[in-house]
Amino acid sequence: MSLFTKAIPNSRPDINRRQTMIKWPSLVAMALCAAILLPGPAPATPLVDSAPEATVADGIVAIREGNFREGVAIWTPHAEAGNPAAHYGLGLVYSRDRGAGMPARPELSHRHYKAAAHRGHVDSIFELAFQHERGIGTEANTDHALAYYRVAAAKNHLNAQYNLAVLLSRGGDVKPDLREAFFWAAAARNNARIRPRGELTLEKVSRLAQMIRERLPHQTASKAGLAATRLTGQPI
Repeated sequence: MSLFTKAIPNSRPDINRRQTMIKWPSLVAMALCAAILLPGPAPATPLVDSAPEATVADGIVAIREGNFREGVAIWTPHAEAGNPAAHYGLGLVYSRDRGAGMPARPELSHRHYKAAAHRGHVDSIFELAFQHERGIGTEANTDHALAYYRVAAAKNHLNAQYNLAVLLSRGGDVKPDLREAFFWAAAARNNARIRPRGELTLEKVSRLAQMIRERLPHQTASKAGLAATRLTGQPI
């Protein structure tokens, strides 16, 4: 469960570029290899002492009440013990300026997201992809962004599916692939029907999927849509 709301990139895709064909299993395998090969995190230092019996859930309560130092103090020992939810929470806290002498620490945020991502935390995988895409806390790296987005998207993370569809349909630094873009857009639309997240309403996701589908041959779009149905368990 995310504690804060992240703005989703609102770029309109350029869907007039040529498409290339891909094999879905190889993409996921490539993404997993990228995650494994990247270096591990460095532990954070506690800002204040915390009671040993304090739980990760206690940290969530503190953060929601605006007590960021208390939340960090609670989560840090859990993160040092390898708890992915604690790493994720610390990544969120350090991702922006919290005031009261707690400036944004994007490099530390990145290390915590990476630690949680390598332990399979899906929201952290998405955040790591976003940071690689935008160069937040690390150098911008489109290949790493795509790899992490694909891992999270394959786990039915709506935001990752949407962002991946946008990147693959607009081109630019990413080689456009309308077939894969529509696959992820259709998957995102299916997921938005039952669990929309923040700004990603069914209407917004459906609009993107329709824009991409209009540029694809009917048979290609149908096959990609059916593949998305198998992934999400929801009809197109």
